[in-house]
Amino acid sequence: ENLFPPVNMQSQSASGPELRGSNITLDRVKSATDVTTRKTKIICTLGPACWEVSQLEQLIEAGMNVARFNFSHGDHEGHKACLDRLRQASKNKNKHVGVLLDTKGPEIRS
Repeated sequence: ENLFPPVNMQSQSASGPELRGSNITLDRVKSATDVTTRKTKIICTLGPACWEVSQLEQLIEAGMNVARFNFSHGDHEGHKACLDRLRQASKNKNKHVGVLLDTKGPEIRS
């Protein structure tokens, strides 16, 4: 039994080869996508090197959808200050950015 049957291509269309029974074409795959329909996210872990509003704006422009705060490092006040700057950068760019808090769990460090 073949779990992965070969893909049959239909005849060439004006927009390139098409997969049988679908509307996926080579041109559609190669074209730019609308980020509002993207189902994946770009997550950036924020640290001291990118805590300034201008740097956060650059990350947003580059496609960051979610900002990750690593609570294993730093203190709550520092993360709060960065969150305030992230909100300002998000407002400046008129883009929504999700926030992910990676909380410190049980661990053994030596």
